[in-house]
Amino acid sequence: MPSRSFQDSSRWSDLWSMTWPQVLMLLAQFGIGLTDVWAGGRLGPDVQAAIGLIAQCHMVLMTIGIAAANGAVAAISQSLGAGRERRARRFTGLTLASGMAAGSILACLGGLFRQELPALMRTPEHLTVPAGIFLTAYLWTLPGQYFLAISTAALRAAKSVRPALLVALGTGALNIWGDLAFGLGWWEFPRCGAAGLAWSTFASVTLGASILLICLLRSDLLQRDSLPPRRWLRAGGGYLLRVCLPALGTSFLWQTGFVLVLIITMTLPGDSVNALAGLTAGMRIEAVIFLPAVACQMAVAVLVGRNLGRGEKREAQRTAYAMLALAVAGMSALAALLWFARDALAGMMTDDVRVHAETVRYLVFNFLSVPLMVANLVLVGVFIGAGATHYPMWSYALSVWGVRLPLSWWLGHILLQSSSGVYWAMAVSQCVQCAMLLWALFRADWKRFALARRS
Repeated sequence: MPSRSFQDSSRWSDLWSMTWPQVLMLLAQFGIGLTDVWAGGRLGPDVQAAIGLIAQCHMVLMTIGIAAANGAVAAISQSLGAGRERRARRFTGLTLASGMAAGSILACLGGLFRQELPALMRTPEHLTVPAGIFLTAYLWTLPGQYFLAISTAALRAAKSVRPALLVALGTGALNIWGDLAFGLGWWEFPRCGAAGLAWSTFASVTLGASILLICLLRSDLLQRDSLPPRRWLRAGGGYLLRVCLPALGTSFLWQTGFVLVLIITMTLPGDSVNALAGLTAGMRIEAVIFLPAVACQMAVAVLVGRNLGRGEKREAQRTAYAMLALAVAGMSALAALLWFARDALAGMMTDDVRVHAETVRYLVFNFLSVPLMVANLVLVGVFIGAGATHYPMWSYALSVWGVRLPLSWWLGHILLQSSSGVYWAMAVSQCVQCAMLLWALFRADWKRFALARRS
């Protein structure tokens, strides 16, 4: 048996080797979002606010894709950990086929109700035109985004992260170039404004999805036997549904909840447009911390899934503890450094004095909440890897819908009548969620939801 010190060294090595490529991939996405918001701010506060509004609407439409990606990570990582490669290929084929079908259907439905969606979100009249431009482009982007999410999750579960990393870096650079060239008209290209920003995203996502399809076809994950036979679907499809449906609930509760937070912010008694623009800019700056934490979530999900696939429940528990300690300590230290630069960071995002003040206000609350936010993300990753996705679902149901939304409305519209009320509610809801997830980690038997090794 390997020594305890060797196991500890191997665990930390696995955590690092799985996390750093995810950090770079997500930072590439952060660069895209940051450039979108920065360029939108140069086009005007209305465009900047519309980006935040429609990007969140797009994330609601991505809920099924995110759920399918979570299911792929759990099923494929556990299968490969158990040495069941054909089962892993079948799960890859099933999640890709079902995810692409769902993404295409949602894009078509969204196109049919394209005029009604902004009204449903109570979009202010002056945001209607830029919001419509972004909504149209993002709907066309949905199938490609679904494929990117699921194929990246499958490669991650197989510990083959470099192809996805290279694609993310290349297409991210293309998107940023398109924002500057066609959004702002740099280098003597035509200045298309909001349309240039929106369609640059579509072009980069479509190219990235095409390249990842080629990578999957050249790997062991997507072969002739990846489309499972009907008799296998009852068992394999059943497990995938048990993982994906709660994950879908989690994603839906979170994304729709945040849309309602945006609506509460848009309807504040004070300067709601600048509050929304400041919230949008603040979220992009916060992504410097949020995205590495998401990378830790992705890494720990794969490693926990692999450990459970091999039947190593104690090692799965130790991996969860190690990542929790590493992520919270590292991201809290980064937040402490960024705290002193929050005013300068806000100034990089906008020239508008009122939007700048709102951005700084958002950063104050969220930098203080970093330990809670990071812990929540890592714990969700642990339960995704184990296939125990109902624990995150219930935590989001109570913390977001039971605490954050009613408290945001009461503090923002009644008591404080400002965006500070919304931010206080976000911090309180994170405390509630963290308490629930920690209870599940220490007290619940979350490891029993993994696939049986011989199934």
